[in-house]
Amino acid sequence: MLGVLFSFKGPSFNLTKADVLYNVTHGEWTLQNYLDIFVDASFYKAVGNTLVISLIKLALCFPFSIVIAIQLSELKNATLSKLILIIICLPNFLSWAVVIGLWKGLMDAQGGAVNHLLVTLGIIDDNYALMAQNSWFKAMVIFLSAWKGAGWGSIMFYAAIMSIDKTYYESATIEGANKLQKIWYLTIPSILPTIALMLVMNISGIMDAGFEQVYTMMRANAEFEETQIILGTYLYNISVVNRTNIPFATALGVFNGLIALLLMLVGNLITTKTMKRSLW
Repeated sequence: MLGVLFSFKGPSFNLTKADVLYNVTHGEWTLQNYLDIFVDASFYKAVGNTLVISLIKLALCFPFSIVIAIQLSELKNATLSKLILIIICLPNFLSWAVVIGLWKGLMDAQGGAVNHLLVTLGIIDDNYALMAQNSWFKAMVIFLSAWKGAGWGSIMFYAAIMSIDKTYYESATIEGANKLQKIWYLTIPSILPTIALMLVMNISGIMDAGFEQVYTMMRANAEFEETQIILGTYLYNISVVNRTNIPFATALGVFNGLIALLLMLVGNLITTKTMKRSLW
């Protein structure tokens, strides 16, 4: 937390100097770094890209994990259900460098299996590499995020479904309920506490669109570094790569943390009002 003080220092503050503590305690104090955030054009571009990616992930990937868990729970063979769950969780243990390298090869314009299939179906033209196209960048981020993390994200929901008393389903069957009715009126209401918990956690992470994934994908095209920056990559560039203004980078990090806290409070309020469930 001592590093938060860097955000209140002037641009003359130098983190590389030997006596950093002296510079912190004796240098000039200012709020200008926080004011500069709101006049920085790159900041607004980064926030826009971050929100678009994160909100689409929340709208598509989060429900997708719930659907996977419900589908697996409906399998009659419990062993097969658990085996499938293990298989779809495996991509989560691969690094983003491996995942992106794998899919980049599959979608390569020269010999990529997926790319060849899309060309055969007439969806794209020859020599069109999806991973290197600016217009496809956000779509690929969402797709790869779902492919890598949806299985892992479904574990909590699957465990919650498995803990539901089976006599409820037997009673519903006797009453004449079909599968869809059991899912809608029994399964989903029973796992609402888990859904509320995971939803609040996902909402609090809206300002983090996935630094490691996006930064690795940016290596495919230099144009991405200008057009597809997110808050994570923008902060990394000014604080680690360029080291041009450490106080401003610290202020941006603190501001991002405060927004995440606010989103968690808002998310908790939303789940309290709509689902009657909350973190506290």
